[in-house]
Amino acid sequence: MWVFPHSARSCQRNRKLERAPSRLRGNLPVIPGGVAVHRLAAAMPYMLVSTQIRLETGPTNVGDEYSDPAVMNYLGARKTSMLGNNFSEYHVDDPPRLVLDKLEKIGFRVMSMTGVGQTLVWCLHKE
Repeated sequence: MWVFPHSARSCQRNRKLERAPSRLRGNLPVIPGGVAVHRLAAAMPYMLVSTQIRLETGPTNVGDEYSDPAVMNYLGARKTSMLGNNFSEYHVDDPPRLVLDKLEKIGFRVMSMTGVGQTLVWCLHKE
């Protein structure tokens, strides 16, 4: 049965998976460092990474408030909300090249890259 990814039922199921012994979790992929990737992440295979043109050395925006927490934890991202915005974003201090290298190690591939005004944006897809 399909469950909306951010519903209470989905969160309860994910908490049960986190507490379950590894033999009960099945063959979930593992991010380097031992963090299991839940099947919820498969429902959101796309990711946007961006930075400002003058800030190629960081910081890098790596996700929004709905991004997979396990991936954000692996990247070392911190969740921030700018004054006046009604949404949150994840940021890392690493340059985009290091972020893209880390994401490649866990199965993300760059689909496209573009410049939008003063911003560089990479679209990634997890296979």
